[in-house]
Amino acid sequence: MNEDELLDSYEEEQEESADLEYVEYTPSFFSTLLSTFWAALKIIIAVVMIAAFLIGGLGLGIITAWISTSKVLTEEDLAITTGLTTFIYDIDGNVIETLTGSDNINREIITSKQLPVVLEHAIIAIEDERFPTHSGFDFIRIGSSVLKLIENRGDIAQGGSTITQQVYKNVTGRFEQTFERKIQEIYNAILLEMKYDKKQILTMYANLVNMGNGCYGYQSASKMYFNKTLDKINLAEAAVLAAIPNSPYTYNPYGTEENIRKLMYRREDVLDKMLEIGYIDQKEYDDAMAYEIVFAEKVDYVSSSITSYFVDYVITEAIDLLAEKNSISKVQAERIIYNNGLHIYTTLQPKVQDALDSVFTDNSYFAEYKEDGTIININAVRYGEKPQGAMVIIDQYTGGIAGLYGGNGEKTGSRTYNRATGMNRQPGSTFKPIAVYGPALDLKLITAATVIDDAPCYLDVKNPDLIYPTNYDSGDYQGLTTIRNAIKASVNVVAAKVWAYYLGRDNSVEYLERVGIDRSEYIYDDSTVSAAIGGLAVGVSPLEMASAFSTFANKGIHMNAHSITRIANNSGETVLRWANTYTVAYSEQTAAIMTDMLEEVVKGVSTTYWINGTAYGSVYINDGQISVAGKTGTTSDYLDKWFCGYTPYYSAAVWYGYDNRVSPVSLVKEEYGRALKIWNTVMNLVHKDLPAKQFTMPSAGIVEREICIYSGKLVGNFCTSDPRGRKTVITEYFIEGTEPKETCDVHQEVVVCAYPDNKDEYGRFYVASDDCPASFVWAMTRLVRPGGAFKKVHEETFSVTVDGKVIWQIERVPYDVVYEVDMTAVCPLHHKHPEEGEENTETEEPEVVEPVGEQPEGTESPTPPVN
Repeated sequence: MNEDELLDSYEEEQEESADLEYVEYTPSFFSTLLSTFWAALKIIIAVVMIAAFLIGGLGLGIITAWISTSKVLTEEDLAITTGLTTFIYDIDGNVIETLTGSDNINREIITSKQLPVVLEHAIIAIEDERFPTHSGFDFIRIGSSVLKLIENRGDIAQGGSTITQQVYKNVTGRFEQTFERKIQEIYNAILLEMKYDKKQILTMYANLVNMGNGCYGYQSASKMYFNKTLDKINLAEAAVLAAIPNSPYTYNPYGTEENIRKLMYRREDVLDKMLEIGYIDQKEYDDAMAYEIVFAEKVDYVSSSITSYFVDYVITEAIDLLAEKNSISKVQAERIIYNNGLHIYTTLQPKVQDALDSVFTDNSYFAEYKEDGTIININAVRYGEKPQGAMVIIDQYTGGIAGLYGGNGEKTGSRTYNRATGMNRQPGSTFKPIAVYGPALDLKLITAATVIDDAPCYLDVKNPDLIYPTNYDSGDYQGLTTIRNAIKASVNVVAAKVWAYYLGRDNSVEYLERVGIDRSEYIYDDSTVSAAIGGLAVGVSPLEMASAFSTFANKGIHMNAHSITRIANNSGETVLRWANTYTVAYSEQTAAIMTDMLEEVVKGVSTTYWINGTAYGSVYINDGQISVAGKTGTTSDYLDKWFCGYTPYYSAAVWYGYDNRVSPVSLVKEEYGRALKIWNTVMNLVHKDLPAKQFTMPSAGIVEREICIYSGKLVGNFCTSDPRGRKTVITEYFIEGTEPKETCDVHQEVVVCAYPDNKDEYGRFYVASDDCPASFVWAMTRLVRPGGAFKKVHEETFSVTVDGKVIWQIERVPYDVVYEVDMTAVCPLHHKHPEEGEENTETEEPEVVEPVGEQPEGTESPTPPVN
C-alpha cells in the first residue's frame, strides 16, 4: 500500500467509531461502558506487554531482532523530494498552474524559519505537549491516552505517538498496529532525537502531515483553506490547522456542516491546551475563540484538473530541458516535474494570454452555421469536423512566448493535441519571405527592385511539360514584376523563379535553420521548387512560423523561442536557467527592407501598383497607429489559411483550417478571411493602450534610389511615358552596394506600324518597316522584354500526365505582353517580299485611326488575388 492508502485505512479505522455518535441510534450506558473498557484494556495490555518484554530475556531477544530489521531513516529518506507540488508562474511571478502528480499530493516544503511560533505552539499543545523535553518516546502520553479514552467514552481524542514517532510513520508509510512496528517506531524516534534538534523534527512533521483535500504539510493547507502563507495566519487559524491532522476526513473544512462543527470543537481543544500550557493568555484565548473562521473557496489541485495549452507546452519544454541537462529519460524528467516541487518561471504575459483566450473561446470566430441556420461547410459536417485554429504570440526581442492557444473553444483535457506547437501543416505563401526572399536579399542575389517575369513557367524537372507553379488564381500573370510587388500580390511564379534561378535549395535550407525551422531532411530536392511556395514533406507549426517571422522584427537576430526562463527546486535554488541563445540570421539592413516590403501586404492599391495587398482591409492595429508587416498564406485546395505578421512590439502567427481526420476538408468562401480576422482581433486587444510606433530604417547601410518598377533599374528617358499611363517611378531602398547602376532599358521608344488590326496574335504592334505608310508609322514607348519577347510554348490547350493523372492546361498570356514589342517582328503587312522585290500595296487607309498608347479592349487590370 502507498502512503495515501495506508493513511486512508488508518483514518477509516478511527472514523468508523467516531461517526457512530452521530447516527440516530443511541447506545445504552452499559454498551458504552463496555466498549470503553475494552479499548482501555487494549492499551493497558500493550503497555504491560512492552514492559514484560523489556524485563524478560525472551522479550529482549525479540526486540533486538525487530530493531536489527528496522529501516533506519537516512537523510535522503527525510529529505522530502517526492509528492511535492510544482508551481508554474507567469512573467510577473503569479502562479498560473500547480502540478500535483499521479498521487494528487499538494505539498509545499517549508524551512524551520518559515514555521511560525504560533503554529509551532498549537501543534505541540494538541499533538505532543512534552515534545520539548522527551527523547522521542513518551510513556506518560500513553497513559494519558488511556485516561482520555475513558473520559470520552471510547472516542479517541489523542493518540499515543509523539511528534517524532509520527515523523517516522509518515516517512515510512507504516501505520499497521503491531508490536514489531511500534518497537521499530520508538527505536527510530530515539535515533532521530539524537541526530536532529527539536525545531528540525517539528519542521519535518509540518511538511509531512496529511491535511486533507490533497494537501500535505501546513503550508499547502494554509494556502488552500485560508489563501494565506503561514507567515500571515493568526492564532485562531493556527489552531484550526493544528486541529486537522488528527483526522483530516472528520475535520474537513470543505466537508459537511457536521465536519465543520467537529473541526470547531477540535479547534477549541487546541486553544484550551495552549492556554493550559501557558502558550497563550486569557485575552488571546478569548480573541481567538471570538474570531470568525472563514475558509477560502476550494481550489482543485488534483492532477485531473485541466491545464492550459500554454502550460502543456511549458511541461513539454521542461521535460526536454531537464532530460538533457541531467542525462535522464523523458519519463524520469516528467516524474520530477510532477512530484518534486519545482518552481517553473515562464514567459507568459497575462494580457496577451487573456486576449487569446477571449477570441478562441468565442464561437463567432469558428461559426458552423449562418444566421439563417444553414450549414456553412457541408463537407465538415459530413466528416464530423469542426473548424480549428491556433495562434502563437512571441516577444521578438527575447524569444519568450507571450501566449498561445491551440484549438477552437474551451480546452477539455490536459496535455491534449496542441495545434499551436505540435501541428505540422503546409504554410503556403507565408513561407516565401523566410525560404526565398529573405535569404536571397541577404545574400545580395536580389534587391527589392529586382524584376522577375511573372509568366507561365515549367520548373518541375520530373514533369517538364507541366506548367508549374501557377499563381494563386491559377492563370493570371502580371508579367514584369518587382520583388516588392510580388510579395504584395503573393505571386507564386516570382518566388519559384528566385528559388530556382538565384537562390537554390541549400541556401534556403541554411537560412531556414537560422530562423528555427530545420527541414533539411524534409525539403524536396532540386527537382522541384515546391518549398519556395510552401510545399513541404513535413509542415510547420504556428510556433515555428511566429518565431521565424520575429527575426525580421528583431533586426535580423533570431532569438530562440521558449516558454521557460528558469526552474528552481523545492528549496528555491535555481537548477536551470534559460540561456538567451540567438542567431544572426540576416543583416539589419536585410531585415529592415524585408519589413518594408511585408508592410505592402496590408496596404491597398498604390500609384505604381494597381493590386491590393493580400491582407488589405483586414489587418490594422490601433487604426494604423502601430505598424504591421506580414504575409498571408493559402494552401492547395484551400485546406489551410495563415497569417504571419508582426508589429514593433510582438510577432504572431495564426492558422485556420480543419484537422482532416477522415478526409481533407476544404475551406469555403465564408471561412477565407477568418485567420486574418482572428489575428487582427487578438493583436488589437494585445496592443490596446500601447504607444503608437512605426518601423524605421537603420541609419547606415541603406541607400535610396529612384527606379523604374518594370526594369528595376535607374529611371530612363521613357519610363514616365509607360503605355499604360501609370506611374512607374518609385523611390526604393537598397542595401548599400546593391543599388542599380544601369538605366532602364525596358521602356524604349520604338517605331511601330499602327495600321488598324495589324497586330500579332498577342495584340502587339509590329516594328514598322521602311515600306509601311508614313501616316501609320508611329514612334511610341513600348516594353522591350529582357531576354526576348513573350512566346507561348503551347499555342493550344494541351494535356500532361502526372502520376497517372491527365491534366489539361492552357498557357495564358501575361497582362503586360500587349504593351511590349517583339523587336524581331517587322510589319508583315507592308514589308517587301524578298521573292517579289516589290511593295505590298493592297492596304487602304482607314477613316479613323485609334490613338496609339491606350490600353486595348480586353486588357483591363486584373482582379487582385486574395492570397
